[in-house]
Amino acid sequence: MNHILTIDIGNTRAKYAIFKGEDIIEMSTFDPYSCDLKYLIKKYPQIKRGILSSVGGKIEECLQQLSDIEIITLNASIPLPFELSYERKDQIGSDRLVAVAAAMYAKPNQNNLVIDIGTCITYDIITSDKLHYGGPISPGINLRFKSMNDYTAKLPLIKSHQLSASSSHDVVCNSTEECLISGVINGISFEIEGFIRQYSNIYKNLNVFIIGGDNIFFENKLKNCIFADANFTFNGLRYILNCQ
Repeated sequence: MNHILTIDIGNTRAKYAIFKGEDIIEMSTFDPYSCDLKYLIKKYPQIKRGILSSVGGKIEECLQQLSDIEIITLNASIPLPFELSYERKDQIGSDRLVAVAAAMYAKPNQNNLVIDIGTCITYDIITSDKLHYGGPISPGINLRFKSMNDYTAKLPLIKSHQLSASSSHDVVCNSTEECLISGVINGISFEIEGFIRQYSNIYKNLNVFIIGGDNIFFENKLKNCIFADANFTFNGLRYILNCQ
């Protein structure tokens, strides 16, 4: 059985997963500027085709290493398993296309909301009749921390890696650092809960997927949501590739 290669390049990390059928047999991060992908193709000669999604550039660097296989670069102009509502389809990021496809794969023929908590927070709807609607974009955790540090004289810079995923982040705080963390984490939680309520009034029996590198900070705060695992994005990429 031939294998397929799925590649996801975000703003901070580049990741790949190799599928044999519907099963992932290897998954890891890689350096687009190294020969990691070239070595990967040599290691797995069963790989004949693949798909690449990037919001962080480095596409040409990857394609140069993948000249021996059929590789598709994801964008809104290729065949997709859903219809786009955007007037300017070239403006929608490939990460949002992947998220929508992954939600369709996980919960087919249902109303799905995907909330991606990464560098920015994005909201995307895919309806039961396969229509995609883009939603709000707001700053993610580190952008909020950085903006408060950049635009004030004395507020310190906090980064997400300093946070504990299990902390309650009370609204009663005992230090400036606690105040900043509480404001950002609770502020995002309240924002997400508010959007979920609004969307639930429009779309009945709505499934809510929480994805992205910073979703771990909200697992104890957001109820009745599906927190996606590491396979979620790669399943979306594989689903789109199979539509080509």
